[in-house]
Amino acid sequence: MAGGKETPRQKMIGMMYLVLTALLALQVSKSILDAFALIDNSLLQTEATLEAKNRATMAEFESKLATNRDKTKPFYDAANMVSTKAEELTAYLEQLKARTITVAHKANGLQYGEGFEEYMVDDKAVKQGQMDDEGNMYISKPSEDQEITALLVGSNPQEPKDDQWTASELKSKLLAFKDELTGISVREVTGNTWNMPETITKSLENTFNYPETEEQERTVSWETKNFYHSPLAAVLTMMTKLQVDVENAKADALAALLTGIEGKSYKFTTLKPLVVPQTNYVLRGDTFRADVLLAAYDATNPPDIYLNQERWDMQDSSKLENVSEDMLLEIGPNGLGQLKIATNGMPLGDASYKGLIRYQGPLGVEEFNVYVPPFKVAEPALVVSPTKMNVFYRGLPNPVEISVPGVAQEDLDVSITGGHQLSKDSDGSWIVKPGNGNEAKIQVSAKMPDGSKQRIGEKEFRVKRIPDPVPVFAGKRPSDNVVKDTDLRIAAGVRAEMQNFDFEVEVSVTEFSMVFVRDGQVIEKTSNSNRVTNDMKANMEKVRKGQKVYLERISVKMPDGTTRQVANISLKVV
Repeated sequence: MAGGKETPRQKMIGMMYLVLTALLALQVSKSILDAFALIDNSLLQTEATLEAKNRATMAEFESKLATNRDKTKPFYDAANMVSTKAEELTAYLEQLKARTITVAHKANGLQYGEGFEEYMVDDKAVKQGQMDDEGNMYISKPSEDQEITALLVGSNPQEPKDDQWTASELKSKLLAFKDELTGISVREVTGNTWNMPETITKSLENTFNYPETEEQERTVSWETKNFYHSPLAAVLTMMTKLQVDVENAKADALAALLTGIEGKSYKFTTLKPLVVPQTNYVLRGDTFRADVLLAAYDATNPPDIYLNQERWDMQDSSKLENVSEDMLLEIGPNGLGQLKIATNGMPLGDASYKGLIRYQGPLGVEEFNVYVPPFKVAEPALVVSPTKMNVFYRGLPNPVEISVPGVAQEDLDVSITGGHQLSKDSDGSWIVKPGNGNEAKIQVSAKMPDGSKQRIGEKEFRVKRIPDPVPVFAGKRPSDNVVKDTDLRIAAGVRAEMQNFDFEVEVSVTEFSMVFVRDGQVIEKTSNSNRVTNDMKANMEKVRKGQKVYLERISVKMPDGTTRQVANISLKVV
């Protein structure tokens, strides 16, 4: 705890529940409900850890009471009061859980969850497995919410009911428990008065705070926000989180009372459950994976944390040497290091970093290596598919960008159907060289983190031939009708060009004919290249204004190996 603010552990517990609650705005899927069970189990483990810590604290009270009864007895009595109040509130929450499960499972309008005893399970190990002592599922209807709403809130979300076993009664009990702890005052054997430290009272005020919120221009109560049409899995997780709040408050109060006897401080002030996902990007069909652990740290004794600015190769595990001030991370008000890594200019792919933590331990300064879990750097992905223009052109190398967000290029398996060729270019793009088929499908599979292969999907394309090029002679095309006599006489040949076609395509004229009409006589000359022949030049010199020149049978060789005849050109000399 620092400055009377909510402890990092409490913030983390609240944050985990808020994240899961936010997901309820979506259509809740089974995987999300399973995630509530995962976090509920993590919170139960945290609660068990805190209970063990509290038992150890009470054992230390007993030991001190035996050695110095007069000094210890006032604090011991206060500690017993805290334990009793916490156990009563935890037991109330446990019974409220059982009643909630009862109405959710039976959904028959039983008042206050009659018959709840069958869902009272004392063994936390059984609860963490979600199984009762007979092997039945502890939660068989995790998405039920109608009967739960009727029990805890009532039909009017603007005015939650205030009966027995309701969310309103729960809030009142939680606030009363907070008032009991913040108001503790111990008369010491010396005659002095010991009060609960301000840091703890402020932390309790922050933890046991259930304000109204504003949503869509209306005020929403804490009861409605958390229990109105919430699925059973979410409600149970919320109640478990409140139990952890109670145990955490009990632990803080007991530790403060024990400290009050001797003025002793503990090495760690804060416990924090952590869920560290292996990746924040999960493809549908894959499995969400995370490491769940309980962390402890001393918010009053923050360490020095250094981060090497160069990427770690994920191989060298030697201790980071030659740390400098420019590697030092900022420590936040909660006592945690604030790690920020800018990705501008960073190469794409997996990235990880290594650092060093220096901590003032009981025996002096200790050093520990720290490794930033690998994260993937990728370009922002925007996919716009003009479905009517999915075309490959035969005879050309057609570039294609193929990617799956969250999956490295080297983990993609790409293939094509229809007898077409597909190859990967040096820049990471793909090249399609169509064969004779008129359709093609690009199929993509991806290698998952567990080594399995998952089919991602396929994309259909049409295969077409390259459009006909346009012949050009003396700067004139088939759409033109006239040519100046001076331009005609200096024309060197016929060329072909691709108009309004985005590919770089080289085509060449292999043959063409020129037809002259002079004095009623038709004269035709042929060239076996793209150049005009001497005979053509001689006739071009004789053409007069008003006469016509025709270019016909213009043959063009295409990149696909075929030869095509393109449009004729008819020009009147002016």
